Amino acid sequence: MRRDVRSLGVVYTPAEVVRPMVELALAPVVHGKSADQLAALRICDPALGEGAFLVEVVRVLAAALAATGVAPAMARARASACVTGIDIDSRAVAEARRALGPEAQLVVADALALAPPERPYDVVLGNPPYIRQEHMTGVKSALRGYASYDGVADLYVYFIELAHRIGRRYCLITPNKWLTAAYGRPLRAWLAERGSVEGVVDLGALPLFANADAFPSIVWGTAGATPLAGPVRAARVERGTSVAEALRDAPLPLPRAHWRADPWHIDAPADRALLDRLAARWPALADVLPARPARGIVTGCNRAFVIDRVTRDRLLADEPAAAPLVRRFIKGRDLRRWLPEPDERWILLVDRGTSLAQLPAVRAHLARFRDALEPGTGRKPGTYRWYELQDPVGVHAASRAPRLFYQDIQTEPACCLDDSGELVPDTTVWILPTGDRYLLAVLNSRLYRWYARRRFPPALNGAVRPKLEYMRALPIATPAPRVRAEITKLVGQRLAGRSVDDAIDDAVFDAYALTARERAHVLDS
Repeated sequence: MRRDVRSLGVVYTPAEVVRPMVELALAPVVHGKSADQLAALRICDPALGEGAFLVEVVRVLAAALAATGVAPAMARARASACVTGIDIDSRAVAEARRALGPEAQLVVADALALAPPERPYDVVLGNPPYIRQEHMTGVKSALRGYASYDGVADLYVYFIELAHRIGRRYCLITPNKWLTAAYGRPLRAWLAERGSVEGVVDLGALPLFANADAFPSIVWGTAGATPLAGPVRAARVERGTSVAEALRDAPLPLPRAHWRADPWHIDAPADRALLDRLAARWPALADVLPARPARGIVTGCNRAFVIDRVTRDRLLADEPAAAPLVRRFIKGRDLRRWLPEPDERWILLVDRGTSLAQLPAVRAHLARFRDALEPGTGRKPGTYRWYELQDPVGVHAASRAPRLFYQDIQTEPACCLDDSGELVPDTTVWILPTGDRYLLAVLNSRLYRWYARRRFPPALNGAVRPKLEYMRALPIATPAPRVRAEITKLVGQRLAGRSVDDAIDDAVFDAYALTARERAHVLDS
């Protein structure tokens, strides 16, 4: 049951995830029940797949029925009659039917489009499909009736609301993005209003699904007319922890007031105290640097626009007037802390509205790739001409002023300075329109690394993604002039090749006025 069906967003769930989720979901509704009460339970998986969750539900219910004295064969049949599975994939439903037997109610349908049952299910659980919003064309209009609707929300978001519409108790595993992403705000607000959440565990650090960038989380609770009282159990799990341990030992009882429409960050108490203090004391990057960070360029056909040294030298020898269009081109993998290490590549920066009438050699070079460059056939549709870059070149990318660059996916801090203004980055690079060496120090510091791992979305292999809204919220200390001058001096030494990283980290701690205990906490983390 681990085979992926990518076109339907299906990632089948491993047993080490299914078993503890089923145990958590069923425990309150199974404990202390008679045989008749157990047989009356109704449990639904609205994204059935090949039935992994319901197979485990049947096993647990059959064992509970057998413990009341029901014969094993009868116990399994009665348990199977308790479950309902829904899936849009008829092949998956057929597989599930073979595993569950004829007593199970299995339906080929879109659960999001069905009317709620007359009697709510006692438990709704499962692993909704992981379909990104850009692949949901044609279905978004049908989802507007959901309170959690957002135009860029991924499909799984609506299954969390669906569980409340059709059931009482729920336990779902989904990507963790909804916990903090802007598109999850309507869902978070809706859940907060209902007060149904009992627990949330962020499993993003665990490689639970082979060959799938899932970054999962599990949310569970009880839907009802009366909001739950008391704190919400929460945990952010590190590698080496099993799902069973995470659900059993979720260590952080966070006050229910913490769970509102704002991002649902799961922080250890010491982390939360420092994060809150930094946010309260210092302005955000968006206030310090009002100009928004921007991504690098998209060519639509790198083999046409990205050239090597030999091609560059030939074009410039033939057409010296092309020099303003030929810029050094860097990618995210070229970025290092402090200074970039660009490869031997250049880009023909032919923006919208650029004329090549006086540059026949450049035009002839691009014409070799014309079929691949044509809008709508070789590249995405648009009003640009075949020899122009696919997307307009942003002001920051075209600028020749000093700028800071940082990676879209970071395993470690890797912010660098382009003091020459000559470099043009690709779309795996973010651009800050400043050459501020103090800010460069902050974005390469141990403090930044600590913050990023607690506030930026995760990526593969322990990396993080400093997406725009998260980076713009980064607190930037306003240091005393003496501290700023010291940091600027140290950065100058580092750019000259001296090993002063520890001194820069200490100076950044000073800029943020961290106590000795806070410094130790950051360094120990």
